[in-house]
Amino acid sequence: AKATLMEVEGNRRVVVVGCRGILTYAEDSISLRTPEGILTFYGRELEMNTFTADGATVMGRLQRIEFTEDEACC
Repeated sequence: AKATLMEVEGNRRVVVVGCRGILTYAEDSISLRTPEGILTFYGRELEMNTFTADGATVMGRLQRIEFTEDEACC
C-alpha cells in the first residue's frame, strides 16, 4: 500500500500526496482520509485549492495537524 506523504511549508500550506477523500471541510478544520487513517488540519481561513486523485493542498493559517488511526479504513 502507498504511504501518505506530507510536505509542510511553514504554517500556510501543506501538500498531501496519497489521500483517499475529504471527510470534513470547514474554515477552521479540514479532515482527509489517508491509507493510514485520518489527517485533520486545524486553523483559520483554511481552504483547499487543489484536490486530485493524487493528493490535496490545504492553505490558510495552520495551527495544528492531527493524525488519528482509523481501524475501518485500513
